[in-house]
Order: sequence, then C-alpha cells, then structure tokens
Amino acid sequence: MDTAARRCAECGAEFTWTSRNPTRRFCGSRCKTRWWRAHRRGAATADPADRTHLRAPAPVPPLSTGHECPNCGQHITVLNLIVAADGGPGSGTLTG
Repeated sequence: MDTAARRCAECGAEFTWTSRNPTRRFCGSRCKTRWWRAHRRGAATADPADRTHLRAPAPVPPLSTGHECPNCGQHITVLNLIVAADGGPGSGTLTG
C-alpha cells in the first residue's frame, strides 16, 4: 500500500494519503462537510420558487402553415424557425 503526505482541500492541514482511498481530498469528515456546504451554497442561492426552467417547451407549429400569433392574435404563416445554438433563451423563436 502506497502512502503520501497531502494537504486538505478545506483547511490546508497535512494528512496521510493512502492508495486504499485514492480520491481522498480532506483530512476528515468535518472538513469534507464544510467544503461541500460552502460549494453548494452558490447553487442554492437561486430562488427555489423559480421553476421556469422546469416547464416543457411550447409545441412548435409545422413550417409553412397558417397560425394565430399567441401575443396579438394576428394570422401568421411560419416560414422559418430560429433556434439558439446553446438552447438558451430565445430558442424556438418563431419568425415569419
């Protein structure tokens, strides 16, 4: 079994690393818990009530067919679809 001295990712204290647990990054469970809580806080700062990302995308109408604009009610014909490359805001925007 190989051993080496490593530094804790949370507190910087030196601990003995062994090949039995090659992914060990922390000197103990207390530092591991502190590190994970600190790094999860950034993800948890978003408003938990905001669930807009969970909505299913609106169905896309077939091309070259007549439809009613969902905003103004005017008759439109869909000629082309513009989809953002990253699938972010604006993906599925209708033009015509």
